[in-house]
Amino acid sequence: MARGTGNGEIAVIIYLNTRTVPMNIELVAYSQANPALDPADLLEMSDLATIWNGASTYPENVIEYAGRVCYRSTHRMGTAPRFIVNRVKEGHEDIIEHIVATVRVRNSEEPLRWRMLNRHCEVTQEADGSWLVSANTRVWLDFFRRGIGLQAMPFLQAIAPKVYAEFAADIPSGNGAKAPEPAAIPPPPSMPSLDLDTSCLRPREEGPLRVTLLAFTQPGIDDAEAQLHHGSATFFFEGISRACTHQLVRHRLASFSQESQRYVGLDKGEWSAVVPPAFKDNMGAQAKLDEAWEFIQQLYLELRKMGIRKEDARFLLPNATETRIVTSMNFAAWSHFLWLRAVDKAAQWEIRRLGQLVLEMLYTVAPDVFQEHWNVYREKFPAST
Repeated sequence: MARGTGNGEIAVIIYLNTRTVPMNIELVAYSQANPALDPADLLEMSDLATIWNGASTYPENVIEYAGRVCYRSTHRMGTAPRFIVNRVKEGHEDIIEHIVATVRVRNSEEPLRWRMLNRHCEVTQEADGSWLVSANTRVWLDFFRRGIGLQAMPFLQAIAPKVYAEFAADIPSGNGAKAPEPAAIPPPPSMPSLDLDTSCLRPREEGPLRVTLLAFTQPGIDDAEAQLHHGSATFFFEGISRACTHQLVRHRLASFSQESQRYVGLDKGEWSAVVPPAFKDNMGAQAKLDEAWEFIQQLYLELRKMGIRKEDARFLLPNATETRIVTSMNFAAWSHFLWLRAVDKAAQWEIRRLGQLVLEMLYTVAPDVFQEHWNVYREKFPAST
């Protein structure tokens, strides 16, 4: 049985039997749009504005956008209603890892079992004995397919209906009956607005590099340790080199959707070479790099004309080739990333600057979580702050 709680939340109560206290589940938070993103302001900035061409909720539009980044088909946002459904059916589920939902479970120890079955969720017991559970939409899909956590399904279907299309008629209700139609699913409830300095959350550009915070989850809980594990953020990185993303993807607790060199050709991708600062100060070195890049581009096109497929012609492309990638982590994983990449002077210059721009935005969203990182950043890199 679904009912309102009076504070904007929706609760789902499942009566297990007449002798037990009913399990109570509340939706606490889910991935919200960066409030600094205005599609009108983004029209001249890459293809970011196409996110709003999607035909679903903002979280699900981010999922489609991540998938279309891989194929360089963002111009088709919203034109294929089954795009997400088909990707899930094919098993290409990395794109649905970019959206997170947090629920609070009362009167049950079931979340402990959920954590045992899928280690990619976060489970924290609160002082009153309730449980906070955070997971991305792929983990929730895994739970539902196992037949567990089904009480949370109405929330997830409201947030990302196409991800859970296979369960469209399986919404639990108070008497165990199935919902008659998907229209019975309520829209995602509004989350409390946060008092944020949006000027610090706008996309940041430095040379070819652009860092955009697409979405974040901020459960609004007082416990900083719980915030660390239940908060999350999704970024879009553009104009970075493959050398940079080789370092980025080593952070294995993250989720990635990267522009594919197998499906996107050099001509369609319009990739340039990311030039290290050391080359710009050395005219001879810069000339050599330009010569090599021009030669590689020409050779790539010749191979394509000879019938060599993109997936094979790409073997010529160097680490300097620019790329785009959607990246999601919870705050704990971002914390680890920032210690290694943003505030350590030993970090490679490109990923270090990327990390610093990430830190500036995450500190705005969750200052209690990233205060120590911020203090070290200001001390070590005063010119950057």
